[in-house]
Amino acid sequence: MKSTLLFTFAMLISGFAYSQNYKTAIGFKGGFPGFGALNIKHSLGSSTAIEASIGGGRNFLWFQGLFEINKDMGAGFNWYYGIGGDIGTWNNNYNYKYRDNYYNGAYGGIDGVIGIEYTFNEIPFNIAVDATPTVRLFPYVGFGIYGNIALRFAIK
Repeated sequence: MKSTLLFTFAMLISGFAYSQNYKTAIGFKGGFPGFGALNIKHSLGSSTAIEASIGGGRNFLWFQGLFEINKDMGAGFNWYYGIGGDIGTWNNNYNYKYRDNYYNGAYGGIDGVIGIEYTFNEIPFNIAVDATPTVRLFPYVGFGIYGNIALRFAIK
């Protein structure tokens, strides 16, 4: 019974999804800045998209938004680049044993992105790999570059 319901649900969802030229993709993205996040990418037109990620954990919460330009490479592949920002908070007061190491606050910065994605023909999923250079603006000024992998369900 359980497998029949799961199969029926998957078939219904597949009717709203397709592999190439998706309008919206929803899933998970791992890497910077939170090592795991809910992720959504939405197409605005033929070559532009917005992407948003929200993540958190025991002592932090963050949000990242990106504006992207997508370039079709054929055979289900696209490469993309863009710019955006991130903002978050942290609190390291969860370990009362080390009370003198307490700190908390907010952070924010400007992010770039460059990557490649593949959308499967047979199933409505896509996978993306990208690099995210970031310039931290507060509470300190700094630079870093991080990698990400995204697994998303592609929706028409």
